[in-house]
Amino acid sequence: MDKLISSAHPLIITKFPVFCRYIAENRKDICKKYYPQVLLSGISSLLLTPFVCAENLLCRKAVKNSTVKSPLFVLGHWRCGTTLLYFLLAQDKNFGFVDPLMTFTMNFYHLLGWLFKPTIVAHLHEGRPMDNIKYSMSLPIEEYISFSAMEADSVYPLNFFPQSFVRYNKNAFIDQFSEKKRENWKRSYDYLLKKTAWMNGGKSLLLKSPDNTARVRLLKEIYPDAKFVNIYRDPYTVIRSTIHLYDKMMSHWSLEEIPPVETMEDWIIETFKMMYEAYFREIQTLPPHSLFEIKFEEFEKDPLPVLKNMYETLELEGFDEALPAIRAYWESLDGYQKNNFEYSERLVKKVNDKLAFYFEHYGYEKRQ
Repeated sequence: MDKLISSAHPLIITKFPVFCRYIAENRKDICKKYYPQVLLSGISSLLLTPFVCAENLLCRKAVKNSTVKSPLFVLGHWRCGTTLLYFLLAQDKNFGFVDPLMTFTMNFYHLLGWLFKPTIVAHLHEGRPMDNIKYSMSLPIEEYISFSAMEADSVYPLNFFPQSFVRYNKNAFIDQFSEKKRENWKRSYDYLLKKTAWMNGGKSLLLKSPDNTARVRLLKEIYPDAKFVNIYRDPYTVIRSTIHLYDKMMSHWSLEEIPPVETMEDWIIETFKMMYEAYFREIQTLPPHSLFEIKFEEFEKDPLPVLKNMYETLELEGFDEALPAIRAYWESLDGYQKNNFEYSERLVKKVNDKLAFYFEHYGYEKRQ
C-alpha cells in the first residue's frame, strides 16, 4: 500500500465473516506495518454487521421476488478495452448496473449508503490509478468488486493478498470448484444480481467482470436469456497493461509484499491462457444471437457502427434512442491518452510460447 492506513480500503466494507476468512487465510503473509489497516478494517467490518443483517432482513422479500431478465455480460480479459465498452453501453438507459455507491455499500446500501457516499465521491475524483480514466457516480463499476465484500470465493482479493494470487485467480474457474462450493457461488452471485435488478427497477442488467469470461456456460445455465459481448485485443498489449494494472492496484491496496515482476508475468499469462481456453470451449454451446465479438483495435477508431451491429446481432432494442447519449460520451473522451509501454524480450517470448492458440484464433501476428 502507498499508505500504511486508509479509510477507503475495500476490506473496511467487507462482511465480517468474509473479512475473518481473508485474514485467516493470509495471516502469515501480511506485513506487520499493515497491522493497523487490518485492525481498522476489522473494527469497521464488525461495527457494520448489525446494519448488514438489518439490510438483509429489509430487502429479503424484494430480492427473493426479483428477476434477472436478459442480462448483457461484457466479457474480455482485464485491459482488453472492457471499460470503454462498458461505459458506452451504460449510456443506454434501458440497462441497469452496479453504480459506485452500490458497489461499495451493497451490503448495507439502504441504511448507510449515504454515510459512505462522500468518501466514494472523493475517491472517484482521483481517477483510476492504472490509466486515469475518470469515473462518476452515474457510471458502472465491475460487480465482482461488490461480490468480494459478500463472498470470499472471489478474484478481487488478490489485490490485497498478492502472495495468494494464484489461489484467488482460481475462483474464476468454476468448473474446478466442488459441487458445494459451486452452488454457494451461484447462490451468492444470483443474490447480488437480483438485488441489483431490484435496485434498478427491474431493468435488464449490464454487467462486467473480466473473470466471467471463463464462466460463459455457467452464466447461461443460471440466466438462459443472457447475452454476451466479448472484446478482444492484441495479447502483448493486454498482458503488459495487466502487469501495470496490478502494480498500481497492489501498490494501493496490498497488505503483503508484492511479488517480483517476472513472477507476476508468469501468473498473468497463465491466467490469460486458462481463461481463453475455457472461453473458446464454452462458447461452442451458445445458441444463435447470444454472442457478439469486438476487435478493440477497430472499436477504438469508431465504436458507433460496431455497437449498432452488436445491437442487431444480439437482437437488442433501443440503439437509436441511446445513440445520442452514446455519441456524446464518446466525444467527451476526445484527447484521452492511453498508456505507452515497452516490451521486454522476455515478455514477448513468454507470450509467444504460451498464447499461440489465441494468435491463431484471432489472427494477430507474433512479434519476434
